[in-house]
Amino acid sequence: MKRYDTYKDSGVQWLGEIPGHWETLRAKHMFNKEQRPVEEGDEIVTCFRDGKVTLRKNRRTTGFTEATDYSHYQHICKGDLVIHQMDAFAGSAGVSDSDGMGTPVLSVCTPKSANILNEYYAHIVRLMGKNGFILSLYRGIRERSSDFRFDTFANLWLPVPPLSEQRSIVSFLDAKCGMIDEWVTKKQKEVEHLQELKQRVIADAVTRGLNPHVKMKATNIPWLKEIPEHWEMSKISSHFRQRNEKVSDKDYPALSVSKQGVTPQLDNVALSNAEGTSRKLVKVGDYAVNSRSDRKGSCGVSKYEGSVSLITIVLEPFNINGEYVHYLFRSNPWVEEFYRNGRGIVADLWTTNYQMMKSMYMPVPPLSEQRSIVSYLDDKCGKIDEWVTKKQKEVEHLQELKQRVIA
Repeated sequence: MKRYDTYKDSGVQWLGEIPGHWETLRAKHMFNKEQRPVEEGDEIVTCFRDGKVTLRKNRRTTGFTEATDYSHYQHICKGDLVIHQMDAFAGSAGVSDSDGMGTPVLSVCTPKSANILNEYYAHIVRLMGKNGFILSLYRGIRERSSDFRFDTFANLWLPVPPLSEQRSIVSFLDAKCGMIDEWVTKKQKEVEHLQELKQRVIADAVTRGLNPHVKMKATNIPWLKEIPEHWEMSKISSHFRQRNEKVSDKDYPALSVSKQGVTPQLDNVALSNAEGTSRKLVKVGDYAVNSRSDRKGSCGVSKYEGSVSLITIVLEPFNINGEYVHYLFRSNPWVEEFYRNGRGIVADLWTTNYQMMKSMYMPVPPLSEQRSIVSYLDDKCGKIDEWVTKKQKEVEHLQELKQRVIA
């Protein structure tokens, strides 16, 4: 719906028509690029994809120290328009809520005129990112290999409403977008609660069974105090053989082992194209576990024959239901115990290998009960996943609504 009596062609492809009394100018006539030296006591400012520009607290060094070379850093003032050069395509642009310092990847902009409102143009830059216009300007072949430098921004034509109207638009968007963000947060919390419910359902089923009145017995295993009396605790080596055959992804299709399970190679993972022994063979029905701690819960039964990375533990199951193991190995109690048995110097280099894993104990119900547990969890988790998908779609629709409101 048009809200003004007259409109005119802006002459700018991404912008289209604008109100008749608005102007357009190149950004270089509207903004200066600041490059101020850092000041003692400055803390690091980060620009996030939601447009928030604020002090980053989760860094080892958040403040100015004499031992660090800050010659390439820049001082940021509260109220500056900050654009993340490598992440602007995803909406990383906003007005800083703090004084601090930023890395060279941030473009720090100040208006040349009192008629330019940073908050309004932060919305404009985020809109250009969200609608794909900034991505079309990237010079590199991949999103993260290029950047939206100030000189690129400076040559863009931007709309220039009267200052009073810029303020009115910002006020309107703050209220409307704030309301939508509250709805999004509520839906995202509902998703989190559903995912937590799913984990509880799985953990209860694979460690206690389906009969709430079953008699329990002690296990003497720290991570699992008790199990149903008729279950057993068996070592991994009693039900799995390690498959350690080395192959190439030229001969066997590359597979990824992630929290989605075992899938065809994900788009963001490059093929090795190496000869010989650069991968491990996986056969249909094998169980694959990503051994790195930063991949927690990345495992599953393979429906494919293919190859996986060498950090993956590949197991051939016998005398056990693979789908039961699929649920057990993805349950939080097991995941935490699996990685507790690992070794490493820091979290993202922490690894659990098969020599450690094979001596771990797992709960083993009778095979008929394993099948019943799988059937129960397929039904319960399937319904929870449907609810999660519904909530996630509601979040997507709200985010689309927010972009339409801004546009």
